[in-house]
Amino acid sequence: METCFICNKHKGIEAIPPGGYIYEDELWAICHAPINVGPLGTIFIESKRHFLDFAEFNSEEQRSYGIVASKVSAALKQLTDATRIYHLSMVEGIPHFHVWLIPRRKDVEETSLAFLSRNDSCSEEDAIAFANQLRDLLK
Repeated sequence: METCFICNKHKGIEAIPPGGYIYEDELWAICHAPINVGPLGTIFIESKRHFLDFAEFNSEEQRSYGIVASKVSAALKQLTDATRIYHLSMVEGIPHFHVWLIPRRKDVEETSLAFLSRNDSCSEEDAIAFANQLRDLLK
């Protein structure tokens, strides 16, 4: 779809995420979120195929999504010492299937909606370094 931001990002038409793509296979692309939208270690799992939500998964996406999400969640816990990895998919602003994986570290007091409402960000440098660490861990 030519007007889709995520499709265009996958084609290299839009700017690459901080640190580039961390993991890619034929179905999924994983990257660090933009630095102004969440804490360090906020990761996107993006579908390579253009569709909107879980209801539109094909059988291969159904089989592989849990494996990819589990592997990335475990790696995020290891790298961030997070108590929880929040998985969030709203697909409101960008209508292309993607899930936010947001680590809530042990030192963060807020939980649930209070945590998600925080105005967190990180530096470009830190996001690139984190992406490289996660890439190495997922190999």
